[in-house]
Amino acid sequence: MGCIIKLCGLFLIAIFIAVPVTIAMNAIQDRPALKRPGEINLQDLKNAQQLAKRYDPRLMPPERITEIRATTRELNTVLKGVMGSLDNVATQVKAARFGVLVGISVKIPETSLGQYLNIRTIIASSSRGLRFFKMYVGKVEIPRQFIRPALRYALDNLVGKGKADPILDSVRAVKVLGPTIYVKFQPPKNLIRDLKTAAQKRIQVSSPQAVKPYYSLLDKLGSQQASKSKVSLTQFLRPLFKLAGKRSVSGDPVKENEAALLALSLYFGDPRFERFVGKVLTPQQKSSRKKLSQVRLNGRHDFVQHFAISVGLALTGGENAANIIGELKEVKDAAGKKSGFSFTDIGADRMGVQFAKKATKGRSKALEFQRVISTVTSERRFFPIFTDLPEGMATAQFRKRYGDVNSPKYKKVISEIDRRIKSIGLYR
Repeated sequence: MGCIIKLCGLFLIAIFIAVPVTIAMNAIQDRPALKRPGEINLQDLKNAQQLAKRYDPRLMPPERITEIRATTRELNTVLKGVMGSLDNVATQVKAARFGVLVGISVKIPETSLGQYLNIRTIIASSSRGLRFFKMYVGKVEIPRQFIRPALRYALDNLVGKGKADPILDSVRAVKVLGPTIYVKFQPPKNLIRDLKTAAQKRIQVSSPQAVKPYYSLLDKLGSQQASKSKVSLTQFLRPLFKLAGKRSVSGDPVKENEAALLALSLYFGDPRFERFVGKVLTPQQKSSRKKLSQVRLNGRHDFVQHFAISVGLALTGGENAANIIGELKEVKDAAGKKSGFSFTDIGADRMGVQFAKKATKGRSKALEFQRVISTVTSERRFFPIFTDLPEGMATAQFRKRYGDVNSPKYKKVISEIDRRIKSIGLYR
């Protein structure tokens, strides 16, 4: 009898060990199920921009159902922009006769089992809300009755306790016709506020305490330079990174550079970057924010704005997302009555991205960056000439000269921009 009990005990232990191991072995794979999205063309960018504008959730009243219509190409373009900052993640949406296929491949630290977590789910066409037909993690099929609880757990942790069910229930119907997906959506109350709060918690790059000293310095420098007709941004960068160097003696130079750059983005770019830091500006600083149109790069103030905003985007969203947003802005300008499509602006955008990337690439690089920028006297030490590049093109003119944003002619100009950036010793 004792032997039987021991055998039963060993059998149960084996099950408890073997089942998780078997699941893990089949869930983690050695290859990604999805490749990172391919190139986006001009029409893709315009469609994604129009889609975001057409279905802005801030304009959707919670008391009314809105039907959202989008092609899989539009959705994948938006996903590429949203997920662009995550080099280890690939996503894809496909339309099928029976529903919508959503896939994600995540590169994880390498293990003996593999290096990729592949998740696929099939959302069924339904007039009765969100219905999950199947879900797979690697080769493991998740039982249907466990899919919603798993999503509820994930959303409650991401957005906030009790927020998952209203979000899942906000999808009232799903329909697929060819490559077009139709979703009837009734947003829960405070959806945007909840998502913003969740994003701020997870994308918080620095802290108000770290950024405030740098912003106060920029504010002081702005008052000192206010009477001048033209001032190079170097007059602000030099003291900003001298301060970063001093604070790095007892602190982390990467964190100090991040704080200095975020202050730069807030002061010269957009105060909305404060969302990813916390409350930095005092009421007095908000009311007294100056345009400082006399501050220039390549002799132009708009370059300062492009540069500062791209620095902030690179820190909060990553290199890929920042570059895509820069292109989207130019596509919008080309279609509107503003400045038109300008490679000069893209040059300033990409320069801001590389500036932020270099400043925060490890301790030794961050210290080297501080030494260079804190003594810089010429813009050529960190910012090349872009004013000779084509600019001010309306959509028709752009198409005539370059065709699309993935054409050889277009790529040649982008390659030239990147070559000019890399020609500067700081970025080699």
